[in-house]
Amino acid sequence: MALALIGTVMLQSYWINWSISLNEKQFDDQVISALKRVADKLEKEKENWELSQIEKWIRSGDRSEEDQKQLLEYATLLMSNQLSANLDSTTHVQMDPSLSWDKKKQIVEMIDRERRIHPARLEQRINPSSLSALLRQEFKELDIDLKYTWGVYDNSSESFVILNENYVVGLREKPKASRADLDPNQILKETSYKVALFSSAAGSPGTLKVIFPKKTSWLRRNVIPLVILSVVLTSLILGCFIYVVWVIFRQKKLSEIKNDFVNNMTHEFKTPIATISLASDSILSPSIIQSPDKIRKFMDIIKQENRRMLSQVEKVLQMALLDKQDFQLNKRSLNLHDIILEAVQNINLQVTQRGGQIVTELDASDPLVYADHTHLTNIIYNLLDNANKYSPEAPEICVKTSNVKKGILIKVLDKGIGMSRENIKLIFEKFYRVPTGNVHNVKGFGLGLSYVKAMVQAHGGQIEVESEPGKGSQFIIFLPQNPKK
Repeated sequence: MALALIGTVMLQSYWINWSISLNEKQFDDQVISALKRVADKLEKEKENWELSQIEKWIRSGDRSEEDQKQLLEYATLLMSNQLSANLDSTTHVQMDPSLSWDKKKQIVEMIDRERRIHPARLEQRINPSSLSALLRQEFKELDIDLKYTWGVYDNSSESFVILNENYVVGLREKPKASRADLDPNQILKETSYKVALFSSAAGSPGTLKVIFPKKTSWLRRNVIPLVILSVVLTSLILGCFIYVVWVIFRQKKLSEIKNDFVNNMTHEFKTPIATISLASDSILSPSIIQSPDKIRKFMDIIKQENRRMLSQVEKVLQMALLDKQDFQLNKRSLNLHDIILEAVQNINLQVTQRGGQIVTELDASDPLVYADHTHLTNIIYNLLDNANKYSPEAPEICVKTSNVKKGILIKVLDKGIGMSRENIKLIFEKFYRVPTGNVHNVKGFGLGLSYVKAMVQAHGGQIEVESEPGKGSQFIIFLPQNPKK
């Protein structure tokens, strides 16, 4: 799945780059076509200019009005390429039939010679304002709203003669155009957007060049919607992928926890069942059945083990009710100190048998809480039981109370094995049990702290844990007090 995701990202990146390249090629083709159309229009303007120059030459000579009219007519035909300079067979317009062939040739050569003897310089053939207007019109028709720089490059002098509607001050020097920061030798000279001007058999005298400084950013902006869509879809796929991986690992963890629970439950039930079976077989023994005291002793064992199994089943059933939120709290005003002392008394025997002790520091001046007696007792008992079980040597347990704003704090401290941060995050999960290694064999289903947190929250309280490996743990419970006390 990870490879598929990486492949999708690479494919999307490829299509985005391909789209940018395609847009750039289309842009290049449109610009070159526009420049060619501008060059064609300049060619027509050049013919009109040359015709006006020849007209001046014709009228300046000592010629009759009829000769001037005829020469001007032939010059117009010659300039419009409807009359060939060598009078070949492709000529479609016939000259005056009364003229001899030599006369015709003389007239045409005279006009063409005058045209070639007095050629106009490149900058004289072009009106910068007119050329700028042509470029704006062409780019506007193509919906190209980019800023651009243009110039007319003279091939003979190898320099620009016009830049951005301005004639260049000096040739072969750094031009001074409308933009002070413009260096055409660096910006325009190598541009790919160029077209030859006034092309003929002898070549082209100049080149029209254009450059778009912000073309790259403009092309990238055009694909922003595609990039955004790609990022959204990729993020969605990545989010689903992360969620699936998270679910898989969570399910794996839950499966391990539940398997541990089943193993623990099997072990917890196996011992009392084996004890009950052994006690039952002993009662049926001929040597025991005649002794009422021994029978009573074995019956007490059976009864005790039965209560033990019933207690374990009750814990599982309690958690099922908590999951369904199918329970009711019988709340009433209780003295928290009495509840704590009751729980301490119930577990004190187990602690003293291991050589430990429980210390109480009940400093709360107002110990009254509005709570359920049974569940509150179970909360304190479970915390004391955990402190006892997770103390590898003689348990040292301390229970403290103190009044705080709008409630009361209960702290249960021990000097046991402690917990890492990873374990602290999971201890309130159902069936989770802190691993103890070979330090101490802790029995249970991993339901105690899950039950404690659920009941504390059901009473409107909060529970926190502070612990370090090897230094013990501290459980802090906040319970709101009865407003009526």
